[in-house]
Amino acid sequence: MIVRVILALTLAFAPCAAGAALLGENDFQHAVRLEGPAISPDGKRAVVVVSRINWNEDKYEDELWIVDLASRAQRALTYGRKGLSDPAFSPDGTRLAFIADDGDGDDAHSQVFVMPLDGGDARPVTHAKEGVEQFAWRPDGRAVAYAAEDAQRERKGADRFRDSFVFTTEPITARSRPQPVHLFVQPLGADATATQLTFGPESVAAGEGESTLSWSPDEKTIAFVLCPNAILNDESYSRVALVDVASKVVRPLTGHGAWESDPLFSPDGTHVAYTYSNGDSQVNLAQLYVTTPAGGPGSAVSAPVDRPISDSAWARDSKSVYFAVPDRATNALYRVALGGEPQRLPVDLTPGTPGTTTGAAVESSLRNAIAADGTLVFVGTATKQPPELFARLSDGTLAKLTEFNRWLAQYDLATAERITYPTLTGITADGVLYLPPGFTPGRKYPLSVYIHGGPTSSSSLIFDFWAQVMAARGWIVLRPNYRGSDDLGLAYQRAVLYDPEEGPGKDIMAAVDSVRARGIVDDSRIAVSGWSYGGIMTAWMISKYHIWKAAVSGASVNDWTTDYGTADDSLADVDLFHGSPFTGSNAAEWRRASAVWYAKDVTTPTLILSDVGDNRDPFATSSIYWRALRDNHKDATLRVWPVYGHFPSDPVRTVDVYHYWLDFIAQHFR
Repeated sequence: MIVRVILALTLAFAPCAAGAALLGENDFQHAVRLEGPAISPDGKRAVVVVSRINWNEDKYEDELWIVDLASRAQRALTYGRKGLSDPAFSPDGTRLAFIADDGDGDDAHSQVFVMPLDGGDARPVTHAKEGVEQFAWRPDGRAVAYAAEDAQRERKGADRFRDSFVFTTEPITARSRPQPVHLFVQPLGADATATQLTFGPESVAAGEGESTLSWSPDEKTIAFVLCPNAILNDESYSRVALVDVASKVVRPLTGHGAWESDPLFSPDGTHVAYTYSNGDSQVNLAQLYVTTPAGGPGSAVSAPVDRPISDSAWARDSKSVYFAVPDRATNALYRVALGGEPQRLPVDLTPGTPGTTTGAAVESSLRNAIAADGTLVFVGTATKQPPELFARLSDGTLAKLTEFNRWLAQYDLATAERITYPTLTGITADGVLYLPPGFTPGRKYPLSVYIHGGPTSSSSLIFDFWAQVMAARGWIVLRPNYRGSDDLGLAYQRAVLYDPEEGPGKDIMAAVDSVRARGIVDDSRIAVSGWSYGGIMTAWMISKYHIWKAAVSGASVNDWTTDYGTADDSLADVDLFHGSPFTGSNAAEWRRASAVWYAKDVTTPTLILSDVGDNRDPFATSSIYWRALRDNHKDATLRVWPVYGHFPSDPVRTVDVYHYWLDFIAQHFR
C-alpha cells in the first residue's frame, strides 16, 4: 500500500524565452466574470453583472454595469450588493429590475429590486420570506411575477427539533425535504401585496432545473414549468403549464409528461416556444418546439440542425426565434422563421486572429438580450479572448463593449485548434488541442489529457482559464469530445447509451493517438485528468490503458450502484443503463461499468479529489475507490474539501483544487 502525502509545489515547465509572461494558477484571483447581459428595448443601452474576486475574503463581489452602445460610455449602477443576478429592463426601458439579497446575515433573502434609470436608488419590491428564485416583468411594467419557496411555519420550544422527514429521491446530503416553489404576482405600487397563483405539493422548476416565466402580452396568462415536487431528481418530470392569473387555474400545454422546459410567449401572444426532449436529455436531443396557447405539442423547428438547444428567445416581431446550440467545438447561433428553415448567424469575435474561431462566441443567455431592431448583447469568448460584453448589431456587425479582462493581454497565451479523428461509431469526432506558448514544431512535449464532464457537454474553442494554465506549464493540452458529447448530433450523443465508459474510452484513446501521430508528444509524459464525468472517464482510462504517467480523478462516480443510491440525479443513472441495478439481471451491467472493480489493474499514480458534501457524484464513491486502490497496493491519494456542492463555489478553494491537481501532474512529469 502507498498512501502519499501531496506537498504544495510550484513546479513550472519553462516553455518560452526568458521574460515571457505566462499565466499561472494565482492569476485566477484577477479574473473578472460577466453574466446576465440584458439590453433595453430600443437597443441603446445594455447592462451586465460584473463579478470580481475579493481574495482575502474568499468571495465574489458583484456590480451591475450599464453601457451605452453608441458611445461605449459605461459606469457601475450598483456597488456591494450581494447575490446580484438576472437584470432585466422594464418593458418601456425606463427602469431596471434585478435580484439581490435584502437584509443581513441569516435574515438576508433574495428579493426583486427595481431602480429608475434617470436617477434614484434601487428598492426591493418583493418580500418573499424564503427569497425569490426568479421573476419576469408584466408587459405593462406595473408588476412582476416571481417564483418563491413556500414559507415554513415558525417553530418554538421543543418543536424546533422535530425535524425528521420522509426521504425519497433526495441526495444523501439532504437535511430537509425541499419545499415547493410557487408563483406570485407583485404589483409595484406602494404597500401593494403579492397574490399567490399556484398551490400544493407541485413545484415551479427551480434551482438547477430553473426554467422561464413568460407573460402573455394581454397579461392574462403566465407560462412556466411545473414539476411533481421540488426535488431536483424529480424535475425530469417537468411539463410546460399555463396559469390563468385571474382564476388561478393551471393547465398543461402540450400533452407531454416530462423533459419540457423554457416556455416563451411570442411578443404578439399567438405562439409559445419551448424545449422538449423525447426522454433523458443525456441521450435525446433537447429540441426547440413552437405551439399555440390553445395547446398541443406543436412542431420541432430546430430539428434540421440536429443539435441540442442550449437557449432560445423570440425576435421582437414574433416572426422568428433565435436559438443557440453546441456545434463542432463552437457555440452556434441560429434564427428560424416560423414555417422556415433554421439559418446560422455568423458570430466571429476576431476574424483572422490565430487561436480564435467563427461561432465560438455566445456564452450567455439570449433572454432579455435582444432589442426590437435585432441587436443582441452577449458575453463572448474565444481561445485568446477572455469573457467580455459584445453586441451583434442589427446589421450583423460585431462590437466589443467592455475590457474588464484586458489585464490578460500581458500574457503569452496558448493557441488552440479543433482537431478531428475517426471513432468506432463511424462518426468523425472532434476535440480541442492547445499548443503551449512558444511551441516549436518537431519538439516533443508532455501531453495533458483534460476530459470534460457531462457527458452531455463538449469542449469548445472558448477562453478556458485552466487549460491555458496547463499549457503555460509547457504541456500540450487535449480536450477530447468523446461519445455522449453534445456538439456532433444525436447519433454521437446517443452512442453513450448502455455504454457509459468503454466506448467513450476508445474515443479518448483515438484522440490521443491522433495527437501522438503528429510526432509532438513525449510518450513518457502523458497524464489524464478530469472532474465529474471527466473524473469517471479518468478512472476508467487508468484501468484499461497504461500509457499514463499520472492521473487526477475529481468528483468521480467509481461505483454506479452507490451513486444511484446516494446522488441527486438517480434517474439520469437509470437512463444510461437498462434500468435499476436492483431489478432483473441489471446488476452485472452496472458493475461492469464501475471503475472500482478494476482497481487491481491500475498502474498509474492517482490523485482522487472530492467535496465531502457533493450531491451529484457523492464523496462515498471516491472514498470507496481510494480504499479499493489502497487494498490493491496502488499509489493513490484522496484529497477532500469540507464543503457542500459538486465543485467548490468560492474562488480560493477553486484555485486550491487546481493547485493540487496541476502540481500532482507536474511532479510526475519531472
